[in-house]
Amino acid sequence: MKPTRKIHWWQLILAVTAIPLVVYAFDGIGNPGPPSEHTKGFGEPDCTECHTPLGSANTGPGSVTITAPSTYSSGQTYQITVRVADPNQRKWGFELSARTLSAQQAGSLIPTNNQTQLLQTFNGIQYIAHTGVGTRPGTTVGANFVFDWIAPNTSAGPVVMHAAGNAANNSSSESGDRIYFTSVTIQPQASGPTPSISDGGVVNIASTAPEPAPVAPGALVAINGVNLTDGSQNPAAGIGADGKLLTTLGGASVAINGIAAPIVFALPGQLGVQVPYELAGSTTGSVVVTMGGQSSPSHSIALASAAPGIFTLNQQGTGQGGVLIADTNVLAAPAGSSSGSSRRPAKRGELIRIYCTGLGAVTPAVETGAPAGLSPAITPPTVTIDGLNATVQYSGTAPGFVGLYQIDAIVPGGASIGDAISLVVSSGGRQSNTVTIAVGP
Repeated sequence: MKPTRKIHWWQLILAVTAIPLVVYAFDGIGNPGPPSEHTKGFGEPDCTECHTPLGSANTGPGSVTITAPSTYSSGQTYQITVRVADPNQRKWGFELSARTLSAQQAGSLIPTNNQTQLLQTFNGIQYIAHTGVGTRPGTTVGANFVFDWIAPNTSAGPVVMHAAGNAANNSSSESGDRIYFTSVTIQPQASGPTPSISDGGVVNIASTAPEPAPVAPGALVAINGVNLTDGSQNPAAGIGADGKLLTTLGGASVAINGIAAPIVFALPGQLGVQVPYELAGSTTGSVVVTMGGQSSPSHSIALASAAPGIFTLNQQGTGQGGVLIADTNVLAAPAGSSSGSSRRPAKRGELIRIYCTGLGAVTPAVETGAPAGLSPAITPPTVTIDGLNATVQYSGTAPGFVGLYQIDAIVPGGASIGDAISLVVSSGGRQSNTVTIAVGP
């Protein structure tokens, strides 16, 4: 089955998502951090109780925002980001609570790195705040604080997150700081439709080879189906605080053999995900999409150590390949230009760069979801152009990308001249889709 929509191979460059939240001035170094009950919520004070700010709260040139889901489902875990930003300040802190409209604790706040901590609980209310590491003294412009929130049962009703913080001037004095506060309300999500994966709906995103064609650990795959997201369109991936692709996008998450799969893009009818490297050695996988607290029936796929697929301009795995003249942005295609891309035939003996996915494990190893450096493929592929073996100079991950591989190969001197010369990649006993390139003298 062909995917209904794909992101162009050249659009897979990752966009780092920066999201704002709140800050506080107690640096957490040599002390337990800020005092609890200082979020400005439900009559509580904010940071001005301990700091002498420049002007009144929320009047500086900066801002504080909370990035959180607009709706929640019972027991689901959501990533929350608090950011404080101020062009004139150099040290950051925050405090946040999550409560129902009746001021009761709503769910659980969970620190996920050394930049946040839970403070002392008062009247059953949790407070999360910065640590000494999280203040990042000397950092310009602003800082993000990322942590998890496990949602309560939807019967709790709307949840309000209050955050208060301080954009400090990095001095030993408590004066000269800027105080900000904000809040967001998260509505309970009504039960929605169950996501479903189409029959034959999990394919190599480049080749679109139909099932039961296997996919490889580390590869990018398209999952086709219905009700796969909350209806939002999320064509660009986001990077989490751990430097990896997010595993929740458009309200959707994907697990393969129980392992979270990073999501490259999320559309209601199609998800683009990376197959976790942790599945190396497995021959089958069970794919489950969860959206709005409901999970799809499991969908079985075949796995192989390598299953190459070459990106193509028509996004269907045929025709002109995603092949550049090496170290340029020029497509190895008939002369001319299209969609802003320069084109010319590759010359015999010239180095070309083939963009593909599914070459399998690499060394040094790359973590699932992490943008790669140059890591050669453990199983070297072969390249044939016009039926002739091409000398491969490099095969492995493409630097700065997730799930994208590149092969640098030399066009054989005996290759035919023409606008549609065949090119095929083989690895691990499996052959890619056949694409074409233009070859000149």
